[in-house]
Amino acid sequence: MMIMLRLIRVLRSTEGAGTSSPRAAGLALLCCLAFSVEGALALPGAGGDEGPPAQGAASPPVDSEVRFTIVPEFSFIERSGQVLSLDDLVGAPWIAIPFYARCMGPCPSMTGDLRAQVYPLLAGSDVRMVSFSVDPDYDTPEVLGEWAARFKVEDERWVFLTGDSSEMENFVRQGLKVALARSGDPDLEPGLAITHATRLPVIDPEGRIAGWYECAGDDLSREELIGNMVLMAERALALGESSEARTSASILPVVNASLNGIAGILLVAGLIAIKSGRKQRHAVLMKSAFLVSAAFLVSYVCYHTLVLPLQGGPTEFHGKGAAKVAYLVLLGTHVLLAAVNLPMVLRTILLAQREDWVRHRWWARLTYPIWLYVSVTGVLVYFVLYHWNPTP
Repeated sequence: MMIMLRLIRVLRSTEGAGTSSPRAAGLALLCCLAFSVEGALALPGAGGDEGPPAQGAASPPVDSEVRFTIVPEFSFIERSGQVLSLDDLVGAPWIAIPFYARCMGPCPSMTGDLRAQVYPLLAGSDVRMVSFSVDPDYDTPEVLGEWAARFKVEDERWVFLTGDSSEMENFVRQGLKVALARSGDPDLEPGLAITHATRLPVIDPEGRIAGWYECAGDDLSREELIGNMVLMAERALALGESSEARTSASILPVVNASLNGIAGILLVAGLIAIKSGRKQRHAVLMKSAFLVSAAFLVSYVCYHTLVLPLQGGPTEFHGKGAAKVAYLVLLGTHVLLAAVNLPMVLRTILLAQREDWVRHRWWARLTYPIWLYVSVTGVLVYFVLYHWNPTP
């Protein structure tokens, strides 16, 4: 979508210039390619999200670009009494660890192994470990503090969270995709009443689950468990190594949207100028729009070749029902009209090159409204995807 927008703007800048050049035609051809790529990337289902893997699915290797579901927003209480939310974790990788203090199953041994095998490997990095209590009614901040002290966790690299029971259960099941069950047997020991999977998810800096790693269980040997934990730690570290580059590059959608907006403003200003009979100003404005569009194209190529592979693919819209329909209409008309508009822009540019102003004006009257619509909807697509996109 954003690709289309930018391409269209590129075309617009060349269209209104009144004086086209081979450079304009070349840019238009590049835009054509970008249009085609954008259409493919923007179609529903083209994003990088996958559903949760089946139980026992292989964990991705350290350098894998595979990403799964996006972790939803949450807000829970840390052992310190402070509120911690997803926003506090975005920007660096983290490992999610469901557990509970009364657990008579794998929680104590798994936590001890994580402290011995994973925690030291993450020292000096931005990677955090986040334990989520699945027994929050009992696991108060005070209990969590005692649990952390038991395993000699003294800093904020490893946090322990509690909160509302139903919210926590839903988050672990639906957000982390970790199996969780509660027994209804009143005679069962509290430490046996809750069972949960021990496949721990690693979350990348953008909030996408990058894999699940088995960290407990009688089916694995001691060597296999330690190997899984080391792999999990290395996976998290690898995700963090490029975190700074991803963070810097993540401003590119904003840059691209800004370039689109500037090009659109120049396009409107150019129309006002020609309507006022100021042909020279019109030409300057359109040439400026052309340059801005060219800058967008460079930024767009950088974003899609350097950034998206690190992020696991393009961003998808997560709305449902009427919101999804409205988005698809917006996207569909944007993509369709961008494709239709491209040959019209090329025709207008060629007529300007030939100084055939009569036919140039005739084509411009047809091209401009579509061009403007594509530009506006391009900006809208950006806001929908990056600012108004519901949490999945």
